[in-house]
Amino acid sequence: MVPAGWNVSLVSDDGTTREFDVVEQILSHDPDVVAFSTLTPAADRACRISAAIRRTRSDRAITTVVGGLHATAAPDHLGPHFDGVVSGDGEVTFPIVLDEIAAGDARSHYHSAGDFSLGDSPLPRWDLLGANSPPRFTLQTMRGCPWACSFCAASRLLGPAREKPDALIARELAAIAAIRSRPWIELADDNTFAGKRDHGPMLESLRHVGARWFTESDWRIAERPELLKQIARSGCRQILIGLESSIFKYPGMGAKTAEWERMVEAVDTIQDAGIVVNACLIVGADGETRASIERLGDFLEDARMGEIQLTLQTPFPGTSLFHSMRRTNRLLPGDFSRYTLFDVVYQPDRMSPTKLQDAFHDLISRVFADAPQKRCNEIQKHIRRNRKQA
Repeated sequence: MVPAGWNVSLVSDDGTTREFDVVEQILSHDPDVVAFSTLTPAADRACRISAAIRRTRSDRAITTVVGGLHATAAPDHLGPHFDGVVSGDGEVTFPIVLDEIAAGDARSHYHSAGDFSLGDSPLPRWDLLGANSPPRFTLQTMRGCPWACSFCAASRLLGPAREKPDALIARELAAIAAIRSRPWIELADDNTFAGKRDHGPMLESLRHVGARWFTESDWRIAERPELLKQIARSGCRQILIGLESSIFKYPGMGAKTAEWERMVEAVDTIQDAGIVVNACLIVGADGETRASIERLGDFLEDARMGEIQLTLQTPFPGTSLFHSMRRTNRLLPGDFSRYTLFDVVYQPDRMSPTKLQDAFHDLISRVFADAPQKRCNEIQKHIRRNRKQA
């Protein structure tokens, strides 16, 4: 989306390199504009890097701007540390930002005037990655989600759920396949199969390029047998399924709300089709106790999921969970670097923060010990063998 006349280069910050060295790497490109995109746990680091760049300005102007989910959810947090904050869909706004910077008439805050149509998506500039071409490419087939789960920012911060036309998906897949044969691809969607489109053409395009791919969806695909067969045939290797909390039903989950047993049966159905399920579980919702966390550990010791993801409930800015906890003074003091999904940042309703943190660490140690991980690996091997025989 960068207008003609601008040269673009990328700097990737891994979060562990010294901030001084990151600043030096950025400045080595002799930039006019440094555009940041950051998620919440990296936002304070981005602020410090931007401030260091701004301090170097002497003989020339270097403008720093920031966009992304955190900039959309918490522009006031970022505003003092950047020349400009961009909220909303970047495709709509970024060309305007650059034009106004070039004209010397830049604003301190930009907000997307409308939602970007994925039918206008350009072909990504993968050539900019150079030698840093990733082992797994990303491709977005939809943006947003029709549900409004109270813990999720994407469903509302990204605007209404939108889907990319099949022809553009096929074009992107062909371009990726030209870079790497039989590529690994992650669909950068929040809930790929939640929409009402006919997913057949998209799945056929994935199959056509020999892609092996991963995505996120909800358990309801298990109750659509023809779609599940198409997904398996198209090269899908793994799907992250949000089982969410074992003790609490979050508001806003819509039709994905179901009894625990029904969701677990859906996991079995998906894996019987030859697709590994990465079962995503949230620990620490209201009602959680040490005993409920231990019961979850008991369940996971015998569960049939090929992979498990455990995170702590995290009230990210922009979510209704965040607003609720801020309104009731349950957010703990500290900066956003603690919003990692693995650190307690709020006051639980039935435990102290320290006791929840300790119980979570014990659960992690139990679920990801050598013996349970060996069991998960065997489950994955069994699913792969079944897929080859199908």
